[in-house]
Parts: sequence; structure tokens; C-alpha cells
Amino acid sequence: GDLSYYKATYNGRYYYPLNRDENWVLGFKTRAGYADSLDDKGFPFFRNFFAGGLSSVRGYANNSLGPRDGVTNDNLGGDILLTGGVELIFPIPFAEDATDWRTTLFVDAGNVYSSDCGAGLVNCSETIELGDLRVAAGLGVSWLTAIGPLSVSFAQAVNEQTGDETDAVQFALGRTF
Repeated sequence: GDLSYYKATYNGRYYYPLNRDENWVLGFKTRAGYADSLDDKGFPFFRNFFAGGLSSVRGYANNSLGPRDGVTNDNLGGDILLTGGVELIFPIPFAEDATDWRTTLFVDAGNVYSSDCGAGLVNCSETIELGDLRVAAGLGVSWLTAIGPLSVSFAQAVNEQTGDETDAVQFALGRTF
């Protein structure tokens, strides 16, 4: 047949209310993925996983984590993905009507790995090493506008490595964290 590779992902979210009004919530998120080839052609590079940015590991530049080309420093992505985070969601302080606002304190972690770290790749690991996970912590605010949510996060990379691209302030329109 035409099937030459597979790609499996898991996305999980869990929210636990901390008070009766449910305006203080502890949230957990995870995303894991694995991909591989079913023939000798190999897994197509354009289907690789990427991580970093507002929707995965805030504090790191969008799609910047994982294996890189040692010459051009371009991010290549990989066939193994592991990201997760925990956040405390609470009402925005000092606002009389906070129904359109959401505030979060968060810690995110994750990285992308490759099962084939060939010559010339940097930041490449063929096995999942928890010490290779990049971690960031920060504060996020979302405002539910008439055209959709406007989100901004302020994050600090906790354990950035040489070659990592960090991004302390990130914006998104149309989606929350």
C-alpha cells in the first residue's frame, strides 16, 4: 500500500478546581508523540514534531527545541515529542469584573528528540533523557475579546542550553494557553 510511516500523538488536559466558586483552578497538560517509518525510505522530515512557544513550552521561541543543523543552526524537529505543564489559573487581581480575564502562573517543560542523530546535528538525543527537558516558568494573561481571546505570556527559561532560542514575551490572538 501507500502507507510508509506512522505518527501517534497523545494530548491530555486535566483541570482541578481548588475552591467552591471554581475560579481558582490547577491545570495540567501533556503532549507526547512518536513517529517512525514502515519502510526503508525513512520518516519524512516535513512530518517531524516541533516544540517551544506559546502552545507547548512558553519561554522558548516557537518550534525552537530539539535537534538542530550544526552548520545553519536551523531547527529540524524530531520523531519523538514530550511536553507538559502545570498552571494555577486564578482571577485577575484588582479587577471588579474579571469574567473576561484569565490569569495563570505556570511551569512548562519539554523537548523534541530524534531516533536518528546523524553527523552534523546538535542538541540531538536518541533517547529521552529527563535532564534534556527544557523548563520555563512565568505568568500569563488572557482577555476574551469580541474577536477572540488575546493571550500574552511572560516567561523565563530556567535551564536554557547553548544554542537555545528563548522568547520571554509571547502573544497570540484567537487562542488561549
